[in-house]
Amino acid sequence: MVLGLSNMRDAAAALVSDGRIVAAAEEERFVRRKHVTALPVQAMCYCLHEAGVALRDVEAIAVPWKYWQVGRRARLALTAMIRSPQLFRVKGTRSLERVSREWLELFRLREELTRRVDAGVIQPVFLDHHVCHAASSFLVSPFERSAILVVDGASEADTTLMATGEGSRITVLDRTPLPHSLGQFYAAMTAFLGFRPDQDEYIVMGLASSGEPTFAPALRQNIVRLLSRGRFEVNVRLLDFHLARAGFFVEGFVRLFGAPRRSTDEITQRHRDLAASAQVVLEETLLHLGRHLRSLTQAESLCLAGGVAYNCVANGRLRAELGFKEVYVPPAAGDSGAALGAALWWTARREGEAGRCRLPDAYLGPQFDEAACRAALSQAGLLAESLTDAQLYERVAAELTRGRLVFWYQGRMEWGPRALGNRSLLADPRREDMRELINSKVKCRESFRPFAPSVLADRAQEFFELPAPSPYMQFTVRVKASAKGLLPAVTHVDGTARVQTVTRETNQRFYDLLAAFGRLTGVPVLLNTSFNVQEPIVCTPEDAVRCFQRTQVEWLVLGNLLVGRSSPPAISNHAC
Repeated sequence: MVLGLSNMRDAAAALVSDGRIVAAAEEERFVRRKHVTALPVQAMCYCLHEAGVALRDVEAIAVPWKYWQVGRRARLALTAMIRSPQLFRVKGTRSLERVSREWLELFRLREELTRRVDAGVIQPVFLDHHVCHAASSFLVSPFERSAILVVDGASEADTTLMATGEGSRITVLDRTPLPHSLGQFYAAMTAFLGFRPDQDEYIVMGLASSGEPTFAPALRQNIVRLLSRGRFEVNVRLLDFHLARAGFFVEGFVRLFGAPRRSTDEITQRHRDLAASAQVVLEETLLHLGRHLRSLTQAESLCLAGGVAYNCVANGRLRAELGFKEVYVPPAAGDSGAALGAALWWTARREGEAGRCRLPDAYLGPQFDEAACRAALSQAGLLAESLTDAQLYERVAAELTRGRLVFWYQGRMEWGPRALGNRSLLADPRREDMRELINSKVKCRESFRPFAPSVLADRAQEFFELPAPSPYMQFTVRVKASAKGLLPAVTHVDGTARVQTVTRETNQRFYDLLAAFGRLTGVPVLLNTSFNVQEPIVCTPEDAVRCFQRTQVEWLVLGNLLVGRSSPPAISNHAC
């Protein structure tokens, strides 16, 4: 039994026992702070409770960070501060004090766990961050042999890893050292466009579809250069991530690309074109890395991991253009996934092929019974109607066809950042006005950002140009010409969609709801976005009820309990 944990951004814990993933969850879901950096005490306690054990019963505690190897990373951050001393005074940036506290926490991890969780804790083992990312993808993939590409902001001292996986072994082939980071390049461009770096990159990806890559030649010439043997370099003298995240951009960069956008500024065509340019340069560089990796390995399949693997548009191009027969991206590709990867890698090193775990689905988080759901409703003064499964699916499907919004809360919470049918907001994808309706009633987000479709896997080919199943919403594909008019609410401006395919084996309740909607409409597709409002996805029934009460969503479903809205929220601008 191995517990994996990470206390860095997107803190998380995961438990692997006897070749099975027992549980995994992000700490943000419990403490209700997005992307939280903290010792994941509540996530750990959940995982241990799910297995019915105490921390002292665990054979190993695996951490995806070798904290003593971060010297290069610290030197680069310090150099940026020396170049711009005002960074020491900028509110909201990560100070040296905070960063050092996080690494000191790892240094004293055994003592911290003993003090905060359980006495008699064994000494944790600290593993290579990028290898843990690689393990989080390859060791749960369906492949016996695969190429592996990890791309993120930074590990202890590197930013990319190329490897091969075979059986339960992972062999490192090459790495890219700091400061040459694709993740940091895209984060810096996110900051330049007035969004939050390390959080809002997906917004830039959505914005890119409405622009033209007119600035791409300047980015290629001055910022990101492709080198031989699958290498690249980033000109950090013109675009430094540490300065950018604090809102500082050097004069040379501003001369090339104009003034940075403030978060309150209107988004102009220049901003759309900058987003499109950053996106296409990212894609080209990833393709450059992927081609070299394919030539090195001659592998038929590819496993992706690291924060950049959340860029589903780039993933779509990698799958389409590199010649791999199959491409796999796990549901938690970022740093939360590295916690699971640490547990998997330690298990595989000890147990060999017997320690390899398959991941049948992404539902690894907490679940709550009907009594807990009724208690949360009672505390809020809400009444519920209890329905059979068949009644529930038909009733909810009928309400969706009438343009109603439904919060759908079922079973175990999803692992990773995507709502995959257990903590979801659902709507009819056939309505032209549905995006505006959701934004006005719930999400309060930018109008250009797309919503994703969930579709019955056995009918997905009717609507989408889908070369393979996509259970975790990690790939963007084209909507078929014949379906664009049918699915306006989930078809992006460029004619694509980020699809989730749903099978009865992985999520019977969501599958049956999609099937019921399909029987009524002929379209077994639903708009599926996360059950939250400017917060982490809901975890408990109490979270779900609070979120429901803050919005104008008409229906809340908790298991088989159907709750209608008796009156609108008393406070205006409720969701924002």
